[in-house]
Parts: sequence; C-alpha cells; structure tokens
Amino acid sequence: MENALQLVDVSLSIDGKTILDDISLSLRKGAFAVLCGRNGAGKSQLLRCIKGLRKLDGGHILINGTEADEKLRMKSIALVFQNADAQIVSQSVEKDIAFGPENMGLAKEEVEHRVQCALSLMGLEGKAKQRPQTLSGGELRKCAIAGILAMEPDVILLDEPFANLDYPSVLAVIRALVTLHERGYTILVVSHEVEKFLAHTDTLFVMEGGKLKVSGASSDLFYLLADYGIYLPRNASFEDITWLRP
Repeated sequence: MENALQLVDVSLSIDGKTILDDISLSLRKGAFAVLCGRNGAGKSQLLRCIKGLRKLDGGHILINGTEADEKLRMKSIALVFQNADAQIVSQSVEKDIAFGPENMGLAKEEVEHRVQCALSLMGLEGKAKQRPQTLSGGELRKCAIAGILAMEPDVILLDEPFANLDYPSVLAVIRALVTLHERGYTILVVSHEVEKFLAHTDTLFVMEGGKLKVSGASSDLFYLLADYGIYLPRNASFEDITWLRP
C-alpha cells in the first residue's frame, strides 16, 4: 500500500546536541500509528520536523511519494499541539473551524461545507455558536482537530492529545480518533499514555535517545514497550490496552 508519509535518514541537532539521529520510517495511507518513548526521546521534535517547524540537519521527508517542501507540508500535514488553547483563534467554534479554509482562499460555500462536515465528524454540531473558552477539555481538543480536518490534510499529527484531560474528555478524544481512522484518515499520535488507546492502533514506533528503536505492527510488538519504560497494565493482552469498553 502507498505511503502517506516517509522519513529517510532524518537528523536534527539543537545547540550542538543530537535530537534526532538518522530516523527512517514509513506510514502507509490510512494507518493509525502511535509514537512513544521516554521523556526527551525526541518525539515532539520529530513531529515539528515533519510539519516543517524545525529545519532538518539532514535527510528527507516525503508526502505521498513527493519530497515535502514548505507549501506541500502546509497543505498536507496537520499538527494538533498538546496545548489545544494555542490553536484556538476565534470567538466561536464554527468561526474557529472556518479560519483555516478561509485562509486557503476557498469559496464561502466550500468553507461552510467543510465546517459543517468537521462539526459533524467531531460531534460538535450543538456547540457551533459557543465560545471555545466555554468548552470542556475534551471538546476543546476536538475543536482543534475539527479545525485541521476542515483543511483536508493527508496526515494528522497529534502531540500528547490526552494530556491534562479528565476521564470523560479522554474517552471523547479516543472515540474521535477511532472515528477518523474508520473514515480512512492517516494518523500519528505521540503519547506516553498508550494504555489508553493502543488496541485501536495498527502501527507502533518507539524512540529512545533520538533513535528509532521499534517499528512495526502494534499487535506484534506491544510486549516490547516495557523494555523502554512505557507503562502497560500488568498481564494485559493487546485487546485490553484501551479505555473504551463495550
């Protein structure tokens, strides 16, 4: 199957310190992948490199087989930051979701169509007129996701999407990600809380010390996570690693 995203020998140093050391990985179209590892492994910086917020020291990033320049990254790669508040720029949910498509120069009718689709996909129809500041933590993160969905990216990156959320909000975000996966979106989540949702993913990456240590099917490799300091419930099967229950 064709790759939505491919990294080849990606390297990055900051102030003389190696952050990413020849990272190579592939993410097929429609994959739901998790990238985990200890604090300081380089996970968040890798997402910023993919998005183009950090300039690489070396290597290549390809999107749908094409070398990624700034324009292609802006169009095809969406990044939801850990602090969703930082991505909220408007005074209502629907206006915030419309912000990206409007800045793409789309016609008013197309913007409205995309906003309604994103609201529906994220289950925020009843919140369209509401001020983002009045949303719960989970709703706010879903609003940030809806805003990037309206720009129709090829790959969605999320950095610690469950951070600082209460239990109901975590469940809401997991359900949203599962829905996006079912709709065929390509998703890469950086998280150290894999016990919440790993069973819904199909691809696993583990980083340590700026290097990629584990890469493959989540169901085949999840037992290796303990070797890299990743918490899992004791004696859990792969199917147990989720907070979503029937």
